[in-house]
Amino acid sequence: MAQRGMGAALDLEHLEQVLEDFSEATGLATVAVDPRGTPVTQTVAFTDFCRLTRSDPVRSRMCHGCDAHGGLQSMIEGSPVVYRCHSGLVDFGVPITDGDSYVGAILCGQVRVPETEQPDFLSHGSSWRGDRQLTVLYDQVPTLSRRKIRAAATTLLGLAAGIDGVRHRSVTVLPIPARPPVRQTRLLSIVAEPAIAPAPAAEPEAALPRLREALGAEDLATAYGLVSRRLDAAYRDPAGVAEALVELEDGLLGVARELTPRLAPHLTGVVQRHRDRRTASTNRYQVQLYLERTLGMILDEVMRSHPARRRDLRDLLNTIARHPNRALSLTEAAAATHFSPGHLSKLFKSVTGYTFVSYVTAWRIARARLLLACTETPVQRIAADLDFKQVNYFSRVFRAHTGMSPSEYRRQCSARDGRPADVPLPTHDHTALRA
Repeated sequence: MAQRGMGAALDLEHLEQVLEDFSEATGLATVAVDPRGTPVTQTVAFTDFCRLTRSDPVRSRMCHGCDAHGGLQSMIEGSPVVYRCHSGLVDFGVPITDGDSYVGAILCGQVRVPETEQPDFLSHGSSWRGDRQLTVLYDQVPTLSRRKIRAAATTLLGLAAGIDGVRHRSVTVLPIPARPPVRQTRLLSIVAEPAIAPAPAAEPEAALPRLREALGAEDLATAYGLVSRRLDAAYRDPAGVAEALVELEDGLLGVARELTPRLAPHLTGVVQRHRDRRTASTNRYQVQLYLERTLGMILDEVMRSHPARRRDLRDLLNTIARHPNRALSLTEAAAATHFSPGHLSKLFKSVTGYTFVSYVTAWRIARARLLLACTETPVQRIAADLDFKQVNYFSRVFRAHTGMSPSEYRRQCSARDGRPADVPLPTHDHTALRA
């Protein structure tokens, strides 16, 4: 079967049979996609809602974007990632690698879950609910518990042993940190991995005291900013990147052991997997995503230890930090925080020093700079992924923030061997976040 969108042909007959067996056993929809989210196998057990959604070119591109991001997130995490797609249905992705290369993912799901078990949206939700036919079909989508979805992920990984016939030839792949080469395409396993011993030399008091303080205050935005600045410093010296990343990871593990001792063993395994795959040319953007995911896991565990805490401005700032690709509006934010738009606008400016719109835009532009410097994603795709409706508008906003067009910025980074200049994130005083 010819593979579309990866520049090569794949023998996927065996993989398709496995997916059909999996769907028959679980009732879940399945498809294998390349790194860009383009299907490379036949779709299996797709819901009528998703078939109709994907028949629309605009919504189909959003579906492919979710599939691409879901697969990549599963690669970063090293295990299936459960998420809500743009239409509100729940999926999970299982990464497929060949040796040291990420070649795509298997996407499964197309189900609803109870409101109390909803995962985060992977991207900004689409506005399809005005379509009566889609509304009727959405109501027909089956509902499963998160527990059953996790069990399905484990089932799929159990079938992985039967996918040893999937091979590729001369594919164009996204760079990822390397593991020792293997001959056959495989699925990353989520079974127990050997843990690394706590690093005695990187005590949190000496390494990242401000990071510990920020996470303890449930301020993810500040934590992201601190780690981003550490990465900026690390990547100024290519020869010292590996050592700097180990030091940063050790500091994160020290913070986790202090703030979230129950989570620390799992994070230790996550860090070990990334160290095993890392090469001298480790991509800055992928490292950023991996560390953001790690910080988010620590924050989630900290928040679970304070179940009675009332929602406040911290939660809004954390949402903006978690979703730098989303053009969140003041009206949406006000509804989520139960403030009037006027009151939220004044409160937001008093705490952050930014207007609401400029703060959200600054996060989106910071993410655009990393994508331009560290990936080959086309400018038009970056603009769409960051929720800019028109690429010309994105270029104007980008120039206003950086003094150059996106293409000029990318050329400048290429002249520095792909290393971005410092990528500042918006800052604020987290001691004032309880206002």
